[in-house]
Amino acid sequence: MKTKLVRKVCALLLSMCLLFSLLGQSVQAYGDNIRPGYITDDTGTYPAASWKPTGQENVINHQGGSISGWDDNTSWSGEPSDTTNSYIKHGDANDPDFMLRKFARETTTPGTFDVFLNVRGNSVRQEKTVDVVFVVDTSGSMKDHSRLGYAKKGISDFINDISSSGLGNNVRAGLVSYSSRSTEWVKLDKVANNGSNIRQKVNDLSASGGTFTQAGLHVAYEMLQGSASDEKMIILLTDGRPTYSYRVERAIQENGTLYGTDFTYNPRYVEGRGSDENISKPYDVRDKNNQNQRHEIRTTWPATLGEARNIKNNSDISIRALGISIDSKYEANMRLLSSPGHYEAVTSAAGIQAYLNKQTDNVISSFSTVKNGEVTIPLGEQYEYVALGEETVTSVGSKEVDTYNIRVSGGNGVPLVWSGLELGKDQEVQLHYQVRLKTGTADFVPNKWYPMSGETVLTAEEISGAKFGIPSGKAPEMTIDVTKEWKTFSQTELPENISFKVIREVAGNDEWQTAGGVLTAGDEWQRTFDKLTLADGQEVALAKYNKLGVDYNYQVSEETAVEGFNTKIEHLGENKWRILNTELGLQVEKRASPSDTKLDGAEFKLVKYSDEFVTEDPSFNEKLVANSKDIMSGLKNGHYALIETKAPTGYQAEPNALKFSIKDGKFFDEANNEITATNLESGQDGFYLNLSNDSAYILTGVKYNTLKPFELNLTKTDTKGKQLSGAEFELVNAKGEQIKFEYANDAKTKLKFSGLTPGEYTLTETKAPADHKLLTAPLKFTITEAGKVEFESEPKDVKVELTSGAEQNTIDFRIENTPLKTGSISVEKYATNGEALADAKFKLIRYTDAWQTQDGSFEKTIVANSENVLTELKSGHYGLQEISAPTGYQLDDSVIKFKWEDEKWFDENGKEITAVKTEKLDQLYLDQTNAEKLIISRANRLKDTDLTIKKVNALTQKTLAGAEFELTDETGQRYDITTTEDGIFTVTNLRPGVYVLKEVKAPAGYVKLSDEIEFTITEDGKLNGKGKIELTTTGHNLIELKVNNFPAGILPETGGPGVWLYVLIGSILAGLAFVAGRFVIKKRGV
Repeated sequence: MKTKLVRKVCALLLSMCLLFSLLGQSVQAYGDNIRPGYITDDTGTYPAASWKPTGQENVINHQGGSISGWDDNTSWSGEPSDTTNSYIKHGDANDPDFMLRKFARETTTPGTFDVFLNVRGNSVRQEKTVDVVFVVDTSGSMKDHSRLGYAKKGISDFINDISSSGLGNNVRAGLVSYSSRSTEWVKLDKVANNGSNIRQKVNDLSASGGTFTQAGLHVAYEMLQGSASDEKMIILLTDGRPTYSYRVERAIQENGTLYGTDFTYNPRYVEGRGSDENISKPYDVRDKNNQNQRHEIRTTWPATLGEARNIKNNSDISIRALGISIDSKYEANMRLLSSPGHYEAVTSAAGIQAYLNKQTDNVISSFSTVKNGEVTIPLGEQYEYVALGEETVTSVGSKEVDTYNIRVSGGNGVPLVWSGLELGKDQEVQLHYQVRLKTGTADFVPNKWYPMSGETVLTAEEISGAKFGIPSGKAPEMTIDVTKEWKTFSQTELPENISFKVIREVAGNDEWQTAGGVLTAGDEWQRTFDKLTLADGQEVALAKYNKLGVDYNYQVSEETAVEGFNTKIEHLGENKWRILNTELGLQVEKRASPSDTKLDGAEFKLVKYSDEFVTEDPSFNEKLVANSKDIMSGLKNGHYALIETKAPTGYQAEPNALKFSIKDGKFFDEANNEITATNLESGQDGFYLNLSNDSAYILTGVKYNTLKPFELNLTKTDTKGKQLSGAEFELVNAKGEQIKFEYANDAKTKLKFSGLTPGEYTLTETKAPADHKLLTAPLKFTITEAGKVEFESEPKDVKVELTSGAEQNTIDFRIENTPLKTGSISVEKYATNGEALADAKFKLIRYTDAWQTQDGSFEKTIVANSENVLTELKSGHYGLQEISAPTGYQLDDSVIKFKWEDEKWFDENGKEITAVKTEKLDQLYLDQTNAEKLIISRANRLKDTDLTIKKVNALTQKTLAGAEFELTDETGQRYDITTTEDGIFTVTNLRPGVYVLKEVKAPAGYVKLSDEIEFTITEDGKLNGKGKIELTTTGHNLIELKVNNFPAGILPETGGPGVWLYVLIGSILAGLAFVAGRFVIKKRGV
């Protein structure tokens, strides 16, 4: 019993030793304890064993080597494509388990570095084995689309790749095919032994028959029975549902799926129709665990799925299945057929080969020395990533690595992590990213080595932590030269030191932007700075460029203000700066508006306020003279105003103050805008900087004064200097605007125009003084902005005076008028027949206006047709009125209106009288020898005549009553005749003409006149015929006609005196009538 017990214990111990031996082989760890070394001194931290890329001085890298030591390679190109230099090799230096390298090199952007990490793997060297059985569907449908051909190619490539990877002794392979039955073509053996056989048998496979998937799986399972390999897998390739299966003896239902558990593996009990998954005769089987429960078997799926379930549950075999163009309704069963996560589907024949290639890679990678590798890369404290997220991973080994599953993550405040590394023999990947130095931070020190990362470590399934070498980088410094220069024009005291500010354009929020420095008189106001001081007192160095590689532009921006001085900072190039301090000064200019001419004589006071332009400081009292060359000095910070106290002669004082302030060596206007302009717009009050004096920063106040308006005083005289009244003028400026005048004295001999501003003017006389000629040419003159008056044709006694105070400037001159010629008149009076009439008397009326108001002081009379001429008639409106008519004629008291103006005569209608004498009796005409003499011709109408007929006894001359007469004129008109009892007959209102008196009845006892009595009243008051006419001054004219009648029966004796008397009288009357008729005809022009 004891012997048996001892034997059992020994056997158990031996088994355990073998087991531990096998376990030891599968968990072998890689990596030597190689620790890169670093030096930290005044120049920073950098690798003790180092190398630099050729021609680069701002980066330093750790050397490569092995457990035996570093390689002493101090320089090479740093090209990332170089896969020979500076690797840290773990394991056998001649055939390392894996190799690491980390290095950096400068980019074209200063301060930015390319960082490269290389990890190279190898194959395991222990006796690990992997078994792979290919189960290939060779049913008839596999002929479609060259499916079987691609499967053949994929399997052949697997064999070739395993062999070329040196794993022919580590990987065993077998080949099974199936269609309506299954065939074991090549038994499981090392690829080194059966690889060529598998390639040959695969090449001989052909497609026909149905799909007996269960048989293929069962043969493969049996082939793997008893295998002690570390990994075992079945790779199943099929393009359809199973059409055959073995008979099911027992079954089980799991999660709704029916699985066969026991089968009859006998060709006689194969079920299925070969065309689909249904079997010919469904049947019931007992449940594996419950004899009372039965399951119906209707298809080939329970047996096929049950076979796969038994393999997976009863062994460590992995089933990896590829569905080739499988109908989607079978996809769920295909996934159940495979080990979890190991089913894939392809829709193209080419996908078969790609799937097999991936399986090949999986098998080969299982032998890699770097499995599930991960590199942790903490960022160096003085660095930041460039374009985080754009890191690149590249396969650089002789054997390509699929980098799809390799990931780079982290980096935002956490270490960068490079994961998913699966690297075997001849496989190498390279990670590239960029970092840059944060040169702008306050703690950055130029020319100091800063490590680009923290400890960088590779960990993997069998690598506990292998360290990379860490590169360091640095950036150069910058210095600036600052010089101070003082410019003064007075004896002012200078300070002992000044401070200034330097600014630079930053590339990030963590960079300092502003720092300061100090210059002293002890430095003779010059110093070179490589460090400055922040506001909190921290000293900072000057980096050459920012983190983007752009050179910093250090600018001396300002200095602590020196009161009374302006600061100007000049960049002299090459980081050299000069600070100019120029003493502040003040001047004031007075200019004419808008000519911009400088005006002398103005004075200003400078007022200082104790606040912002409200309360004057009474202790401050300064005066300035405009346009003076003197410069006011001693100006301190504060608020000021320039106020005009005296204006230039002739100019208006400007009460508005020019306000400004001084702060920190700068001038500001009233609105607190800095005054920087070096000139001022013409006509605008304000300030400008006068920089013409190299030793003074002069604020110049400019105040424009407007020329006071002019008053034009015009005196009107004749050519002898005698003042004339009543003239009127029109004054028009260049815009066409009229300036009205007013008389400056009661005599109206002086005219005044007010408010004349600089410009062009035209003075036109619109009304001349009475009896003087109107000036025909206007007087043109210009008032200049300087207060001068320029005439085109200068008048008499010109005097221009620019005044002080509020009074207007004055222009005085005299304008002469030439007297007009006087007019004269004479009067002609005619009867209506053209006979001149004497003794007509007229009065000449003068009006003070246009024939409305008579001038009572004017009295002149004239007799018509006399030598009397009214002379010395001055311009004006006149009227001529008859006041006494010729005897026997009607008085015409109508007023004949005319006027004498501009040495011309005009009628009542304003028409110039230019006519000469015509035969018209009523007319106004000019004397042909004297155009100033107006002749007024008028005709008077003879007054009506009353006819008295006295009827008398021819013998006794006693009046007789009882006669009757008839009087008719030449038109036949009869006139009424009135009579009295005593024989006097009267006819009234006779006009000049021919009349016939006929006795129609003689007095009783008297002989009626047998002849008619004819007589004529002429226009000039004469009577032709019997009777006598009397022209009267009052009443009608009178004709007395005596008519003799002889008593009846008494006739003149023949030959007696009575006959001769009648004959004589008749002859005389006939002769007179003839003469009178010829005279009238001649007068009338007949």
